[in-house]
Amino acid sequence: MRTSTTKLGAAIKSARKSKNLTQMELSEKLGITPRYLQAIENENKTPSYPLLFRMLSYLNIPADSIFASQESILSSDLEQLMYFIHYKCTPREISVLLSTAKALVDTREEGV
Repeated sequence: MRTSTTKLGAAIKSARKSKNLTQMELSEKLGITPRYLQAIENENKTPSYPLLFRMLSYLNIPADSIFASQESILSSDLEQLMYFIHYKCTPREISVLLSTAKALVDTREEGV
């Protein structure tokens, strides 16, 4: 079972990479050293609450994705997708995404 700090590190790293940020760039934005960010991402180092809040806010990571029970946690990629659909997409963009997903599934099923 993954601990909250393990999930936090993985979520921070995934979100940082999805924003095309290096550890150096993100650490500068957060006012911490790159080594400290590396420890959070890879060594289960627990940040202070103020830093945790800044990280989650800057990277658009929902806090419940880190602290929810194991049963309710989706994969990091799926959680990020759901967040973007819910908070960032227009109704038109959601319609396009739904059509695309249906087409992908139909294509995959035809290939079987």
